Amino acid sequence: MEANFFRFAAAELFQKVRGQRIQKVYMPGPGLFTLDLGRSGNMILGCSRRQGFFYLCPDRPVNPSTPAAQAMWLRKHLKNRLILNFKNLWMYRRMAFELSGTGTGPGWLILDLVRGPELVSELDQMWDEQVVWPDLLSVLGDENVWKRFPQLSPPLRRELAQRSPDQAQKLLEDLSRGQPEGFFLCRDHENKPFLSCFIPSQGSFCRNHGSALEASQFLGREKTEDFLSAPGQGKQNKLGKQHRKKLEKRVQQLDEDRQRLKQMAALGEKGKLIQASLYQLNPGLKTDEIKIFGPAGEEEVLKLDKKFSIQENMNMFFRLAAKGKRGLEVVAQREKALLTEKPVNATVQGPKSRQSGSSKGREQPFSHQALSGKAHVFRSSDGLTILRAKNSRVAKDLLRQHASPFDLWLHVQDGPGAHTILRLASKDSPVPERSLQEAAVLAALASYQKHELKGRVMCAMIRDVRAVKGAAPGRVVVDRIQQSLVVTLEPELEARLKIN
Repeated sequence: MEANFFRFAAAELFQKVRGQRIQKVYMPGPGLFTLDLGRSGNMILGCSRRQGFFYLCPDRPVNPSTPAAQAMWLRKHLKNRLILNFKNLWMYRRMAFELSGTGTGPGWLILDLVRGPELVSELDQMWDEQVVWPDLLSVLGDENVWKRFPQLSPPLRRELAQRSPDQAQKLLEDLSRGQPEGFFLCRDHENKPFLSCFIPSQGSFCRNHGSALEASQFLGREKTEDFLSAPGQGKQNKLGKQHRKKLEKRVQQLDEDRQRLKQMAALGEKGKLIQASLYQLNPGLKTDEIKIFGPAGEEEVLKLDKKFSIQENMNMFFRLAAKGKRGLEVVAQREKALLTEKPVNATVQGPKSRQSGSSKGREQPFSHQALSGKAHVFRSSDGLTILRAKNSRVAKDLLRQHASPFDLWLHVQDGPGAHTILRLASKDSPVPERSLQEAAVLAALASYQKHELKGRVMCAMIRDVRAVKGAAPGRVVVDRIQQSLVVTLEPELEARLKIN
């Protein structure tokens, strides 16, 4: 992560996690750390001299069954401590969080993209020094200028050298005032991703994100998979590259949709120009172009569809613009949904031919006898059948033999729990809200959340759950989480809905 980008991403991170309690620390792999911050999500930190990164997300990578010694040591000193204050030594890609309870341990947690987490009692003076920026001539004329001004990272020095003097001077002044050109996720000529807070001049495809944390999350998920896919990380991470390629393709499709919809939304301006000049035109005339005057009095030529009249073309422009604006909202929602996709603890699905099926009715009849020893059976208040696996070993058969692609799969978030199925009559059957809530409660009651007041449950269609080949029972990837539910746990619901 480039130093100047780190500056803005770290500041955004602190605003998200300020006042939050560190619940637990994990080490999914060498150089990779996860800080569970409760409601704020999980902070993932990858430590590497060239490829260090961090991001905040609602899920966390799969952890080894036996915690590393460093993770256990960090848990001992960080558990249940609040994040109170923040200092940003961004030139060296370091940030520090002041922690509560200083009488019981070190007062500051330093997160370094190269060296990893470090606990200290006090910060030295360098954390309070003001950042000094050199002039442009010094930057361009001294190849060792970065030794005195570490914020002049290699990408920034290359960019300043490639721009015209005026543009380079403006970029240098903007960054010195803390004003980025945007938050970009780019790819170089070798298709390697990198983050930037300024637009690279050459050889990069860039996509601007709404915030530094959002861009770092897209990159961080890819980098996390690279960390976990390194030699010796185990079979459970073989899916990483496939999942990344699929995610890249979907992001590219979203970009294409966004550009197309923006062009549609821009047609509204053409409609307004025609509307303003309609009194001077023949509304019923069919022609392939008209000449009108724009807002500044300049003459413009608008291309029209000759099959329709001028007024019909105007109305068509307005309809397409409205459709484009609605589509942009949908694209934004789809883009947000991509950030919540994750591998989860669940059970292996049935064969692909069944998962990709589009049948509208049930594939096999329901049989209590066939479920003996595999599932607890419940009937919802609306009369729908709910199945809950008795353990992870039998859940594979439950999903393969007693669920159809259009059924709903429910599982608690961020931890172990039972795999629950809400069976629907057909593909087009409506899902009663009460039955969905009851299925979510039953899933949470057979999980690590069973003693809490509220349960957090995710819901997906069976067809969107894919097995992690070669992994232990309970490992799948969910291609699309349909929705997340927060339900109030009712322990008596099991006895009330259970079928003997």
